[in-house]
Amino acid sequence: MLITHSHCESYGHLQRWAVKVLSGLAIWAVLGLTAMNPAHSASDEELIIRVEVTDRSEVTIDSAAREALARALLQRSGDRDLLEHPVVQAALASARAQLSLFQFERVQGITRFVAHIDQTALEQLIREANGTLWAELRPPILLWLVVDEKDGRRFGNQADEEALWETMTVEFEALGLNLRRPLYDLPDSLLVSPEALWQRDFDALIEASGRYGMTHLLVGRLIRLSEGRYIAEWIYSDGAQERFSTVQADSLASVIEPGVQLATAEMRLRYAVELTGAATQRSLIISVRNVISLEDYKAVTRAVASIQTLERVRPLSVDGDTLVLEVFGISEPETLMRLMASLQDLQWLTSDPERGLELVWRDS
Repeated sequence: MLITHSHCESYGHLQRWAVKVLSGLAIWAVLGLTAMNPAHSASDEELIIRVEVTDRSEVTIDSAAREALARALLQRSGDRDLLEHPVVQAALASARAQLSLFQFERVQGITRFVAHIDQTALEQLIREANGTLWAELRPPILLWLVVDEKDGRRFGNQADEEALWETMTVEFEALGLNLRRPLYDLPDSLLVSPEALWQRDFDALIEASGRYGMTHLLVGRLIRLSEGRYIAEWIYSDGAQERFSTVQADSLASVIEPGVQLATAEMRLRYAVELTGAATQRSLIISVRNVISLEDYKAVTRAVASIQTLERVRPLSVDGDTLVLEVFGISEPETLMRLMASLQDLQWLTSDPERGLELVWRDS
């Protein structure tokens, strides 16, 4: 690990800081730069999955372990197709061996298999399958329902829609997404009517959703037919564009599935990042401005090391108030930008091909 410093007469305080950095880095190197090693970061926490079981037999343990691992993969990736990849299929076949710990618990007469899954190992499995991983910061989706009946159109907030709402909530949570619903109270009615929802009045819809501070919206337009059949149209909006999906179905699951697929696909375009194998990875060089003290240096490297999927951080140079780092495990600037969304003190400046990737530290 090499740290250099460009001499600058007008930055006496920076020269003194550089001396501190240079003298202190030998100790950091001996310690293995623990603060910059993702193996010691928050991403190393275990994911705990609970599966309801009927007994504690070996067959049940194998089955529950498989289900727990599959759930964990879906929660972290949002990608059902990932479960069909040969690498993942092999892991699922030996799911018990993939767990760091398992136990049983009994609560209110119900027995649950409790699986502890190391998130670093989970991430590595997704990487080997060339899968995607959810970025930490992804917004909730607000679900509006409107129903067309013989007596007119109404909000989908009655008992008949409760099963649909509950099932969709479970489906979204299983894919790592947070589904919310509006209150459908008087303020909502004043901002958007059932008729406006039916007519796709997005201006009114966006205004009503602004009350909840949400911009990712899913609208379900339902027509009830005879014998439990439906015609449903699902509309996904992020405030900039809309996507549509229509289905005629004879079961609740068939009605819901196109809406889940539509919303999940759109969210993955914005908030999922691709993980690639080590053979295809390359490093990224980033410059961080406004690093003016040893404390800033430590804080910046810790913040960068906390980024999901990052394997290693290597300081390259200190030039004035700019710290240059090389990061391994993330190959694309766009991916790095998504994964940094939760780091409020590190702000993105530019990813210009000539100037490189530039950030600014704002905690000074």
